[in-house]
Amino acid sequence: MRRSVVALGALALVAGSAHAQLSWNAQVREVADFALAQQSQQGCLPDAPEALLAHEGGAMGRSLLAAAYAYRALQRVPYRNAWRDGIKWLAASMERGTQWNGTWRQAYAGKAPHVPLPTSPDGIAQDARGLSSSAALFAYHVALYVHFTGDDAAANVCRPHVQAALDFLLDRNRGRNHLFYRGWYQPKDKGTDAWELCRKQYTLDQADVLLGLCAGSWLLGHARYRLAADRLEREIADLLFDKRQRAFGIGLDEAGGLIPPAEDAETHVIQGYLTWVLGLTRETEHAMKWLNARLAPDGSFRRRKSDPAPVLPATAFCLGASRVAAYTDEMRKTRRWLRDCAIAPKGGVRVLAVPDSSTRNDLAGWVILAWLGPDPRPFTRPPDKPAHSVIVPK
Repeated sequence: MRRSVVALGALALVAGSAHAQLSWNAQVREVADFALAQQSQQGCLPDAPEALLAHEGGAMGRSLLAAAYAYRALQRVPYRNAWRDGIKWLAASMERGTQWNGTWRQAYAGKAPHVPLPTSPDGIAQDARGLSSSAALFAYHVALYVHFTGDDAAANVCRPHVQAALDFLLDRNRGRNHLFYRGWYQPKDKGTDAWELCRKQYTLDQADVLLGLCAGSWLLGHARYRLAADRLEREIADLLFDKRQRAFGIGLDEAGGLIPPAEDAETHVIQGYLTWVLGLTRETEHAMKWLNARLAPDGSFRRRKSDPAPVLPATAFCLGASRVAAYTDEMRKTRRWLRDCAIAPKGGVRVLAVPDSSTRNDLAGWVILAWLGPDPRPFTRPPDKPAHSVIVPK
């Protein structure tokens, strides 16, 4: 009897997901078309229209989610091609054959030839590289591409790239507590050859790394990645959940202390995104309650009605709500708010829900995910055997 109930519930979720895709096709196409029209011939997506920088802090990994899930929903070949070309550019720009094998720089030029540009990630360091999220989202994209397209045109082209990225994470970025550090910074006062590990462990990075490790386990069949993912998933709940406030904290500081939840956009995003990645657990149930309590009547997140509402927390709320199949009415309201307030003319996604706000291409990926509410790990985990190919067509 219990199996029947579970099966019916699964069918209901599938049906709900299909309905969501049908309901938001027009909006998905508008947003994806706007972002992907900016892709260069080399496959690189700038961070924003006419932006000087591309892939700053791994932003292109988010931007390409627009291509991935627009293709999944609409099956349009141009989205698949844009996604393929973006993965190909990321693979080509990865550092190989040095101690930084499997990594990217902090940012690249937004226009061809897309050379690396020293860029301060925080106003203190002069550059960064080896970022955990960048490596993890690359592996995630390759796995999604294989799973969604089944295309064997260039079998195994990206297998060494995925392995190099994930091995760097495990060998260079993982702490003794099994969480991952943000990456490597170049201090302004120590010359161009000095690189230091940023010893903060941010919660959002852990979610990205979990997706990347699960992707690598499926793609390559390495038990090392599966075991690391399992351990990371346990430690996220143990180390990053604030039991007093019943919400996930921002991360761990250099001394290993929890940076508690705050009343800010980053904390809001953390609750929804972690819930989407982890699914329904005791911690994510509390996190979504915490987040829902801060939802404004119009479906946005802001303290006062006169405040310009940031778009990103609303997308994360929709992701979390869709994953746990809860807050359905609130999610519908927030999805409509995104449609009506977050989208600029022609399909750009605003940072703030005001007419004069700037737009960013990584937000295109976030808002498409929010409208569709997909399964974050559609590939099999753990695998029965390695995927037979890893594809980035020539």
